[in-house]
Amino acid sequence: MLKCSSNLTLSNSVNSVVGECMRQRHLAMQLSSLTPHPCQSVEHQQYPTEGNLAAAWLTKIGHGDGFEGKHVLDLGAGNGVLGIGAAFLGAKHVTMVECDPMTVKVLEENVRNVDGVAMCTILKSRVEGRPLTLEVPVDMAIMNPPWGVQTQRADRAFFETIFAMNIPLVHFIHSIEAEHLLPLAHANGYELHSIYQDDFRLPPAYAHHSKNKAATRIRCYRLEKKN
Repeated sequence: MLKCSSNLTLSNSVNSVVGECMRQRHLAMQLSSLTPHPCQSVEHQQYPTEGNLAAAWLTKIGHGDGFEGKHVLDLGAGNGVLGIGAAFLGAKHVTMVECDPMTVKVLEENVRNVDGVAMCTILKSRVEGRPLTLEVPVDMAIMNPPWGVQTQRADRAFFETIFAMNIPLVHFIHSIEAEHLLPLAHANGYELHSIYQDDFRLPPAYAHHSKNKAATRIRCYRLEKKN
């Protein structure tokens, strides 16, 4: 009997892993099928998050913190890959903030084409370091802010907005070489943890890119407000 029970447990575990891999693969396919980011503005440092990376990262967030029933804020939403991914994973309401007019059109198109998921609200606004006025409190924020390659401290407005709104939980992507994140988190009453590392592929979206396809190492971080 014990042997049978052990085999059943192992079988269930294998089935669970296989099922999870299939769900992540399905999510990656859905996100990769979205109309891509137009990548028209070097000033805004518009580097699109690939569907495979977004799916892997969002799946890890879902395991750790869960999206179910939450109001999720996506700052610098781009084509909506992160916000729509959160909706697919059970978020109740997703608010996506994007300022670039061409990108907003793509975002609106992608949201229109998503059926049977959370309510999605699009705010056509810059992220300026001030709190956003929203009707429903935010449970979690997700974002891929500018890393400051073209403009130093370009990420600060994103973090200042998060801190000003006292959002309890934040997930974000940043360069693995960034050294200011831990002191910035602690100075604003947050704990910072790295939960995932990967290569972030940079397609030749702009004229100054000399390689057909480059990549940079990134970390996916988790910020949690201290009690």
